[in-house]
Amino acid sequence: MSAQPVEPQGSTATYYQLRDLANVIVDEAERRGERVRADVANQEIHVAMMSPSNPHGHVVSALILQIGGQDDRAVLIAEGRVEHPGLGLCRTADLLALSRDAYDQQDDDAACFAPTVSLAVEVVSKSNPGNDYVVKLREYPRMGVPVYAIIDPRDGTVSVHWEPGTRGGEPCYLQSLRYGFGDAVPMGPWTVDTAKFPRYRG
Repeated sequence: MSAQPVEPQGSTATYYQLRDLANVIVDEAERRGERVRADVANQEIHVAMMSPSNPHGHVVSALILQIGGQDDRAVLIAEGRVEHPGLGLCRTADLLALSRDAYDQQDDDAACFAPTVSLAVEVVSKSNPGNDYVVKLREYPRMGVPVYAIIDPRDGTVSVHWEPGTRGGEPCYLQSLRYGFGDAVPMGPWTVDTAKFPRYRG
């Protein structure tokens, strides 16, 4: 069962205008030596400053090495954008993984079409965990992202969600499992060893 929109959306043309403006914001921030995420939802651009910690970067790097080591056809994109223009949604993921064939079939370089992505991963930040556990846990299945993993260095847990669908008329993942750091965790077609994932201190 695929996720369906739960409210009327604006035009696709408006979505692309907003996404282009979001790109301008990101480019201007980089020109100033700053890093931001500029996502699109509800016909608005949502801008957030980025200040990833060392554990956050360590986890993303470890994922890239492990998945890339298992599958030389996997395309791995850190800070990759995932979108569904028909729903007017574009979000930035800490890591996207997709097959080479799916990557080669993307329409443009600005974002990956959500249903063609194999895996989206978020590493929970200390400052804004609700973005990963609430907002994206609702939006990713709605967009059709097939597998969503949440890695939480605060408590050393990994939650994997798959099979996007609806429950009670709301988008959700119909299957999920929770693991601890140290487990071998299936994430779509890959298995990730989390034994050396760092925890946040303090």
